[in-house]
Amino acid sequence: MKNGLRLLISGLLIAYPLLVWWLAQNGLTNWLLLVLLALLSLSIVSQGIRHPRSWLTLAVLLVVSVTAIFADQLTGVLFYPVWMNSALLLVFLASLWRKPAVITRLAMLMEGSLSDKAVAYTEKVTLVWAVFFLVNGAISLVTAVHGDLKLWTLYNGFISYVLIGLLFVIEWSVRRVVRHKH
Repeated sequence: MKNGLRLLISGLLIAYPLLVWWLAQNGLTNWLLLVLLALLSLSIVSQGIRHPRSWLTLAVLLVVSVTAIFADQLTGVLFYPVWMNSALLLVFLASLWRKPAVITRLAMLMEGSLSDKAVAYTEKVTLVWAVFFLVNGAISLVTAVHGDLKLWTLYNGFISYVLIGLLFVIEWSVRRVVRHKH
């Protein structure tokens, strides 16, 4: 049940830009913040409040809510991708100082112990992802401030996901080459 709920919430959060666009197109902007708050609250509940991601989700929820209060509701809700990218950037960068790095942890979960070369590689990959979150967040910010909902939806609901997938594929390909050499 819990995995099904997490999968549903993840799917809805991925579809979030399309949901925002649909609600705005149908004159239902007053529902935007409520929908986001509900999704993020369900995310916290499904993870358990003690889980570190719950605190990250809670922080994003608070920032989005404050943004929506001080800006109009649509603008506040458009900043969700900016805050998520900012939070992920901070998590990835912080993990480079407080080891193990995020990607190192993931690799250790899949591989067990890692060689020093593998740890160095995963730290570089963590830095690459941090740079990605910085650039992606900056572009998300431009689309949110620009005010063109179609552009915002296109970038945050499609292009950014394509870029994430592309980065996964590139990293996987590079990893195969690096593994083959060592």
